[in-house]
Amino acid sequence: MKHLSLSPFKQICIACILLAGQSQLFAQSSPAKSPGSTVPAKSDSKAGAKSAATAVAPIQKTKKQVFVLPLDGMVGIGLRHDEMEQVEKIADTFGPGQVIVLRINSNGGLVTEGDLIAATLTRIKNKHRLVAWIEKAISGGAFTGLYCDEMYFMPEAALGSITMLNGATREEITSAREDWKSRVAEACAAGDRDPKIGPAMVHSEVELSYDKVGDKVTFYNDYKHEFKLSDNKENLDFSAQSAEHSGFSDGTAATEMDLYRELGVNDTTKFEANNAGKEIAEKWQKLINGAKEEVPLLIQKRGIEGSSQGGVAFLQARIRNTQKIVDWYKKCPAEMTYDLQIGEEAIEQLKEEIVQMRKQIKEMQAGSQPGG
Repeated sequence: MKHLSLSPFKQICIACILLAGQSQLFAQSSPAKSPGSTVPAKSDSKAGAKSAATAVAPIQKTKKQVFVLPLDGMVGIGLRHDEMEQVEKIADTFGPGQVIVLRINSNGGLVTEGDLIAATLTRIKNKHRLVAWIEKAISGGAFTGLYCDEMYFMPEAALGSITMLNGATREEITSAREDWKSRVAEACAAGDRDPKIGPAMVHSEVELSYDKVGDKVTFYNDYKHEFKLSDNKENLDFSAQSAEHSGFSDGTAATEMDLYRELGVNDTTKFEANNAGKEIAEKWQKLINGAKEEVPLLIQKRGIEGSSQGGVAFLQARIRNTQKIVDWYKKCPAEMTYDLQIGEEAIEQLKEEIVQMRKQIKEMQAGSQPGG
């Protein structure tokens, strides 16, 4: 399996960095009174209460929902299409035109996951307003952000350097270079950005400069024009300043409320912050962090727990701890494979070990019976 750059794993990795941001929410406003209206008298009747609730509901429903989905970590582990799809389904219940912000902070990930993300974001932005908010997005993180039609940087953000490396040798896979130059150019075009930008992120020898007259920016794959972005020595990386000046980004936002103002969604009579994205991200991060903490302990317990008793007690304890490791793999296979180095082959071996230990227990119990 191939992966993208900046990943420490013994696979081919694409480096991704996703945004981490803050989580201030809009307050929900009360429906405004029309001139000359009076407050309805309180009623004890259930019918009256039901009628009042029905009257309020459509007003609340007209507010556009603003979701912020924090995407932290390796593409394929912390940054996945799965969480994007969960937010998509919730946004769909409010109708088209909701606002979904991807807060990206990632150092790398899996090429196969990048393909799934591209397909997911292409579908989402056909229904909703899709925004990337960049803290750090290198390679696969950049690839993710490029599919968003709107992009804002945090003040110290960086985005770029999309190179496919061999995780074992840390060398570029040159055979994939031309394909990636084309794919990243296509990703730029998908987000309504100049495709000339993409190849400069993939290969250091591709230069990039631009001219700017008023708000009109023209890019060139050379180093001759007024504003220089990338020479032939290093892959292109955007800073917040260069991204905004060149029109690559739509602006800079340090905080969530800054971003809301930039997006024009800070009017609480029209927009409402929805916490679902943050809750979804928190749940997933809690799960993968749980695996990081518990699995190494389970590996230790496999060789210790029940050892003082020996025999059946030791085997039973070893089966329990081994099964828990297998269960963790079912919950988060990528985390187990790339962070904890326990992949599918190792899991199959553990499953077989459980089978053999259960046979041993039966034989030991049969041998302990009278006449055995």
